[in-house]
Amino acid sequence: MRYTILFFLFFSCDNYFNNQSDSDVARVEDEYLKQNEIENIFENSTNFADSTMVLNNYINNWAANKLLIQRALVNLPEENQNRIQDLVDDYKRDILINSYLDALVNENMNLEVTSADLDSLYDKYKETFKLTEDLFKIRFIYISNLNPDISLFKKKLRRFNINDARYLDSLSFQFNRFSLNDSIWKNKNEIFYQLPNLKKVNKYLLKKSNFVEIKDSLGLYLIIIKDVLKANQYAPLEYVSETLKRMVLNERKLVFIDQLRKDITKDAIKNKSFEIY
Repeated sequence: MRYTILFFLFFSCDNYFNNQSDSDVARVEDEYLKQNEIENIFENSTNFADSTMVLNNYINNWAANKLLIQRALVNLPEENQNRIQDLVDDYKRDILINSYLDALVNENMNLEVTSADLDSLYDKYKETFKLTEDLFKIRFIYISNLNPDISLFKKKLRRFNINDARYLDSLSFQFNRFSLNDSIWKNKNEIFYQLPNLKKVNKYLLKKSNFVEIKDSLGLYLIIIKDVLKANQYAPLEYVSETLKRMVLNERKLVFIDQLRKDITKDAIKNKSFEIY
């Protein structure tokens, strides 16, 4: 089969901007690419040459896709085309249904998750929340080896009462790196990302309440291991709270959708818009 293609391999951007928004840019058989269909393709183009290249590539890709579709419709067996159409119909149906259900969920379902909800689900599935790796709570500062207040910083970091925390935070501009929030559980990967030199420390030093010093060519790490949870212990609720929240909402969503399906079917039967023969 012979195909007629009308498009410009070097379509000028001047031509594009001077044309009407509904004018034709290219044609493959009886299908046309309109100017208003390509208005947004220049967003990341920085100059005229880039815009011209982007435009020409877009037009050529559009034409190639149209030609491939036409050849597929001619050459693919009808059985294959029917199977593809079924897949397209199923996909469209699923998208429509899921989009509508999501809209109904967001509009009508209670999306608030309370601490009581989290506690209840945590107790229900506690056995599934056993740790597969160690968790740590730490605080640290990384300072210059020449800092004259190293001893004072050590004392305050180890004792760490409210006044110590405020003092260290007020002088944080002196630290090359620091983290004083020791209330958050972190796994080893997160710890080693913050403190890569900690990998070199004997793992037996990474124990609860230990104080660790690591010196390198740039400075001194002062690290307090506030708390440790070992693998196979139960994950603390606060560590899995986001997972629990998603579980609560997902359970609630399943119940909501199940009831919605029952109600919509019941209403259809009542209104005689749904019948089983």
